[in-house]
Amino acid sequence: MVHIKDDIESLDKKIGKEVRVCGWILRLRDLGKIVFWRVVDSTGETQVVFKRGEIPDEMFNKAKKATLMSAVIIKGTVRPAKTKGGKEIVPSEVTIIPADPVLPIDPINRTSTLAQRLNYRSIDLRDLKVNAIFHIRSLIAQAFREYLTSLGFVEIHTPAISLYSAEGGAEVFKVKYFDRTAYLRQSPQLYKQLAVAGLEKVFEIGPAFRAEKHWTIRHLCEFTSMDIEVAWIEDIEPLLELAEGVIKYIFEKLKKDGKKYFEILEQEVPSVPSTPFPIMTWKEAITLIKNKGIPMEGKDIPPAGERVLCEYAKKRFDSEFLWIVDWPFEVRPFYAMKYPNSEITQSMDLLYRGLEILTGGKREHRYEVLRNQMIEKGLHPEFFGYYLEAFKHGFPPHGGWAIGLDRITMQILNLDNIREATLFPRDPGRLEP
Repeated sequence: MVHIKDDIESLDKKIGKEVRVCGWILRLRDLGKIVFWRVVDSTGETQVVFKRGEIPDEMFNKAKKATLMSAVIIKGTVRPAKTKGGKEIVPSEVTIIPADPVLPIDPINRTSTLAQRLNYRSIDLRDLKVNAIFHIRSLIAQAFREYLTSLGFVEIHTPAISLYSAEGGAEVFKVKYFDRTAYLRQSPQLYKQLAVAGLEKVFEIGPAFRAEKHWTIRHLCEFTSMDIEVAWIEDIEPLLELAEGVIKYIFEKLKKDGKKYFEILEQEVPSVPSTPFPIMTWKEAITLIKNKGIPMEGKDIPPAGERVLCEYAKKRFDSEFLWIVDWPFEVRPFYAMKYPNSEITQSMDLLYRGLEILTGGKREHRYEVLRNQMIEKGLHPEFFGYYLEAFKHGFPPHGGWAIGLDRITMQILNLDNIREATLFPRDPGRLEP
């Protein structure tokens, strides 16, 4: 392996050896003739000791003048010590890249607000608890990729800028594309459908955009979507099985590779869920919600309803997951496939701990039916060009779903706000950093 630095987590195996440790000064104690640094990197923290007479005076004076959160490169020897971690570094060479004495956020006592922390995310990430969130998020994405690749799925990368709007409506970001108007994609939906017409089984992990002025703890204007699409299905059963398989594999990977990050967060590694997940039709779900006195918002399920449904699933089936299937076409996109002679679609949502984390279903693959459903949704088929034309050329029955990476990370870790699980979140009021 390429050696750049010695990770702090590896120092237990390097007692008595020379190392090159790089990180940031998290704490500094000056006791006169001895100075202690607590240095943190993305793998852990350790102590560096500067003792007058043990090191050159120039280095000792440098250590006394250092500021918190300065970046440091330390060459030295690891030795046992009666301190947190049971070891310390005696430096032979130190490089300091100084931080301003007054920091814009408090990375030690965690008194800063989430908004302040997001403004200075690079400092915030030096908090090992914040750091652990993104290691876990990375493991979730890795597991998603590993599982689908093992089943012969092909990873694709589709355009974020499109002439087509996947779901219509006003919730799209317009982009000036030379002399034309284009859109940031609401999802990779249309392109993964085109891809599945030849590649048969595809997946993608990528950004999606919604121009919705939501100021909630669960919505973002840009989020990361983990999508699949698969050809030749007859109904939604294979889609349910694929989703349950992916989620089970994600939890198995977190149990295997994520234990240390959950320990940093002072949380238990979540247990691997039992499958199949309990299932309920949209009609049954609505009846339950109404019986609980929760007001409806059209035909969609409100947040309070999602929470009640998950409480029911936990109590009745001892499951934190619940499928809601067979949604009305009114609240599904134009490409959803209806049951014969019905306004109910072959579609599903997956709820987890009170929040929808997955949505999908079987798609309409018959050209004339698809075209008519566009019109029914108030869309103009002529705006969908090559996408719609592709359905004239032997398009296979197909379907798919998408999991919100931000949302599933938030729910697994019981975070209070989806922005905690998003590196640089975008909402109606945030466009930087």
